[in-house]
Amino acid sequence: MNIFGVILAIGSVIGTLIYYVNQSKEHIEIDPYHDYEAILDAALAYKEEREEYAKDFSKLIPYLSKKEIVSSGRYALSLDGKFLTIAHLETEDAAKLINEIGGESYINGKFTYLTLMRRNDLSKIKPIAHFNIKPDSKINTTSVLQYDTSGCVAEDNEIVEKRWENKQMTFKEPGVYTIRLKIKDRNGNWSDSFERDIKVTEEIGIKSIECYDSTMFILYRNGKVISKGKNEFGQLGIGNLNAIPELKYNSLHDGVSQIACGENFTIFKLNDGTLCASGSNRYGELASGDKNSSRTLNVIWGLENVKQIAAGKHFAAALDFDGNVYVWGDNSENQLMKEDLQDSVMPLKLEGIEGIKSIALGSNFGFAVKYDGTVIGWGDNTHGQLGLGFKGRISEPAMTLYKNVAFMTAGEKFSIAVAESGRVYGTGNNAYGQLGTKGKSEIYFPTEVLKVKDIATAYAKESVVLAINTVGKAFIWGNFSSPGTKPINEPEEIPGVSYISVAVNTGKKCYLLDGNNKLQSISDMSGKNEMQQLYQSFYEFCDFEVKFK
Repeated sequence: MNIFGVILAIGSVIGTLIYYVNQSKEHIEIDPYHDYEAILDAALAYKEEREEYAKDFSKLIPYLSKKEIVSSGRYALSLDGKFLTIAHLETEDAAKLINEIGGESYINGKFTYLTLMRRNDLSKIKPIAHFNIKPDSKINTTSVLQYDTSGCVAEDNEIVEKRWENKQMTFKEPGVYTIRLKIKDRNGNWSDSFERDIKVTEEIGIKSIECYDSTMFILYRNGKVISKGKNEFGQLGIGNLNAIPELKYNSLHDGVSQIACGENFTIFKLNDGTLCASGSNRYGELASGDKNSSRTLNVIWGLENVKQIAAGKHFAAALDFDGNVYVWGDNSENQLMKEDLQDSVMPLKLEGIEGIKSIALGSNFGFAVKYDGTVIGWGDNTHGQLGLGFKGRISEPAMTLYKNVAFMTAGEKFSIAVAESGRVYGTGNNAYGQLGTKGKSEIYFPTEVLKVKDIATAYAKESVVLAINTVGKAFIWGNFSSPGTKPINEPEEIPGVSYISVAVNTGKKCYLLDGNNKLQSISDMSGKNEMQQLYQSFYEFCDFEVKFK
C-alpha cells in the first residue's frame, strides 16, 4: 500500500470516529429531573458570587458537579439567564417537569423553559407591590398621610413582609419625596419596587399664639414653633432651663398642631395625634405617671385620637374624637371631679360627659360644649362661674344654663360664652368688670355682655376678656393684672388695631396679629402699643434669624 492509501485509510477511520462521536452526542440520554437540580445549584452559586445571572451555559461549567451534563448539547440558558432551556423534550415529560418545578416555567415550541429558582422559592403568582396615599393631592407639612396597600398582589393574599423606603406619616419639610414599597410573599419572593412621588408644600401663615405670663409660643400652620420667655421649670420644652429673650426656633417642636399653656407647664398636641408636655409637674400636670418636672417634651401615654387640648392653672384636659373628656393634674378645687384625690399624675376620664364638640378651662374649672349648643360644667363654682344659677361645690359634672353656644372661654372665677349668633354671655366673678356689666360683683345666670356683637372669637384670662369680631376689630373689658391699671367695666374697642387674624390674652397683656403681620402688645387702652414684625412664612423668619445672628 502506497503512502496515499495509508493516508486515505487513516482519514477514513478518523472520519468514522468523528461521525460516531457526533452521533453519540445527539443521542446521549439525559435525565432532566436530576440534571435540573445540579444546574440549578450551579446557577444559584454563580448568581451569589457574581450578583447576576449567568447568560451563557459555559459559565456554569466550573460550578457543575455532574460534568457529563455538558456533553448532552441539549441544555442552554435563556438570554436573560433566568431560565434553563431543554431542546426536544417529549411533551408529556416537559409538562410533568413544569408541574413539579412550577413558578414561571413554560414550553415554547421545541424548547422547555425551566425557571432557575428554588422550588420552595416559587410562587404561582408573582408578588406585586402597590399603594395609594391619602390625601393624594395638596399635601403640606401638617398633612397626616394614610397608606393603603390593599392593591398589593400575592399568592393567597399572604404578605409576610413589607419593606418601605421614605414612608412617613408627616413630612416636616416642603419638597418632593419618593416613597417606595416592596413586598415578600410566603414563599420568600420579593416583588419589584413600586414607587410614588409626592409634593409637600408649606402651609403659609401663623395658626395660633399661646401664652402664660411671659412665656410665648407662636405656632405656624406648617407645624413649626417659635418661642420665647421664662423657662425656669422647662415650660418652653427646649431641653434646658435657660430663658429665651427673643423669639427663637427650636426643632424639638416640629410637627405641632396645638399648644396649651398653664402656669409653668405646657401641653403640645402633635400632627400625628401624640400628646407631649414639659415644665413643672408639682401637681401631675405633665400626666407622666410621676411628679418629676421635665425640660423636654414628655409623651403623655394612654391618650389617643385627641381632637383638642386645654390647660388651666395647674391642671389640663383633652378631648378625643369620640367626644370623651380626660383631665389630670391639680384637684384642690374638685376640677377633676374626684372627691378622694388631691391630684392625678395620669389622665382620668370624666364620667357623664360624652358627645362633646369642644372644651375650655378656667383656672380651676372647665366646660364641655355639646354639638347642640348646650354646655356641661365641672370644678370650682365658688363664684357661680359654672353658670348653674347658684354658687357652691358640685359633686359631678352638671348641665349649665348656657344655650346655643359656639364655644366657651374662661378666666379666674368667671366664664364667657360666645353664642352661635355672635353675642356674648358671662357668669361668675364681676369684681373687675370682667363680665362687661356694671354694678354686680357676681352673676349666677348667663347675662349678655352689651356693646359687643358679631363676635368671632374671645379669650378670657385672669380678670380680662379680649374679643375679636367678624371683621377683625378687637374689644377688651375687665382688668389687666398689672400695677396701676383700672377696671374697664364695659367693652371698649382697642384703638389702633384692625384686621386681627390671631390673638391671645395672658391676663396681663393681650397680643394681636394684624393684617400686616405686626404683633401688637396691649397692656392698656392708651393706644401706645408695642409692635414686632412677624412673617407669614416660617422660612422667612428663619432667614431673618440667620442674617441677624
